[in-house]
Amino acid sequence: MNQLKKVILLLFCILCTTLMANPSENPLLQKGWAALVKDDENKAFGYFWEAHEKAKKENNTEDKAEALLYLGICSYGSSLEKGLQFATQSLNEFKNLEKTNPKVAEIGRYRCLQLISTIYSRQKKYDDAMRLSKEVVAELKNKNDKSGTLGLAYTSLGTLYDLKKRSDSSDICYQLALTEFEKSNNTAYLPTSYCKMGEIAQRKKQKEISFNYFNKALTIAQSSENKQAQVNALIGLGNWHLNFNSDTQTSENYFLKALVLAESLTDRTFEIKSLEALIKVKRQQNDFFEVSQLQNKVIQIKDEFYSFEREQIVKSLEVQFEVAEKNRKLKLVSAEKEVSKLTNFLLISLLGLLLIVFTILYFFLKRINKRDKQLLKTKEELVALMEEQKLLKEQQFQNDIEHKESQLSAITIQMVEKNELLDEIKSILNKKEPSSEAELKKLINKYTIQDNNWKDFNHYFESVNKNFYTRLKQKYPEISSNDLKICALIKLNLSIKEMATILNISPDSVKTARHRLRKKLQLSTEENLTDFILSV
Repeated sequence: MNQLKKVILLLFCILCTTLMANPSENPLLQKGWAALVKDDENKAFGYFWEAHEKAKKENNTEDKAEALLYLGICSYGSSLEKGLQFATQSLNEFKNLEKTNPKVAEIGRYRCLQLISTIYSRQKKYDDAMRLSKEVVAELKNKNDKSGTLGLAYTSLGTLYDLKKRSDSSDICYQLALTEFEKSNNTAYLPTSYCKMGEIAQRKKQKEISFNYFNKALTIAQSSENKQAQVNALIGLGNWHLNFNSDTQTSENYFLKALVLAESLTDRTFEIKSLEALIKVKRQQNDFFEVSQLQNKVIQIKDEFYSFEREQIVKSLEVQFEVAEKNRKLKLVSAEKEVSKLTNFLLISLLGLLLIVFTILYFFLKRINKRDKQLLKTKEELVALMEEQKLLKEQQFQNDIEHKESQLSAITIQMVEKNELLDEIKSILNKKEPSSEAELKKLINKYTIQDNNWKDFNHYFESVNKNFYTRLKQKYPEISSNDLKICALIKLNLSIKEMATILNISPDSVKTARHRLRKKLQLSTEENLTDFILSV
């Protein structure tokens, strides 16, 4: 609860520190200021926005900077981002005045910095806020500041020191702020300063001094119709009676008056502050049912707070729209004929331009369509040509395969014939006839020619079965060249008898060779050797 009170107090002090000195000579800004002091923020925003639009139209940099500053003050309560945006724009406009009006530019800069400090405080960027307020104090404390900015900076520093629980520093800052406001007799700021000094005196048990401060605050607030300050002063007087006289009835009357005024304000923090004060009284009166009712109301207000902020943003946008719409209608009435002529000229020009564009577009699309047709035709021809080339390659590949297979078959037949030749040699040797030597030479010459058959066989076999030998050797390094021959013949799906004839060995030897090959290939009894070789 104490933390909540500190936050509410901070919001109240921050709001009060944003009220700048009375705008000098601009009637719209003066009207907006008067409405702002009376807490009519929507009306004030309308005047400030109208002043901004007027200054913008007249290219009046000083009034535009002032209007943006007050728009920031009016806006940040409902939207911190919008308030900061207006404050930054105002700072830039005051910077543009540095050459033409350096004094106004300097004061304007520090007013903007103080507003930004206030917004930073609401965003809980306390260190940044203190840095900016200290900069304002450092620059203005030795100058005759009539804008009230120095007093506002002291007030902000006092509030920030309160949050840091540095009461000595905060008391000094509040006293300096009061001195500044009394020096310029600024009725907008004095009630807030008197209330702060009353709270300090009350904390120090200075009964009469604190009462006088709260009384002064209420008197000035009523004369200036500053409802926020009136609420703060009434709550201060109620707390005074509660603390010094233990007069709960008088305190309750002050708090009820404060609540009635707070309910008419757009800033709901004042209503919460009034209700919190009433809750404190009701607790002392042991009226716990009323305490419960008031607490529920506080909770309800807090729940409505965010929706209220959104409504304020919408209202400010509506005001901007209404002012802009008003200016637009005035311009339309004063320049109706000129606008009509300009509209007709633009329509004719637009029609002519559209006609040219459509003509160019028509021929452009026609050209693109023709080009697309040619591209499509070329693409179709290219696809057909590629398909034809693909078929030719496939046919050539098939022919190569068939040729190599036929060569392989021929070599296989030659190998069979070679072995038949060897059998014939054996037969001649067995005859032992005189003509046997001549016949043997003739057959041996024939054999020498056929001895290259294995080389030719391997060449054609590898061309049909790419890397067959290599794959086997990589996977089974122990396999021999004779084993590779057996594998090749199995790959050709030859029978044992045909293999025996080609290798010039008996069928039993082929079977033995196949059995050894199975071991080297690490095949189980269930696995078929021929199926395995065909799968390689």
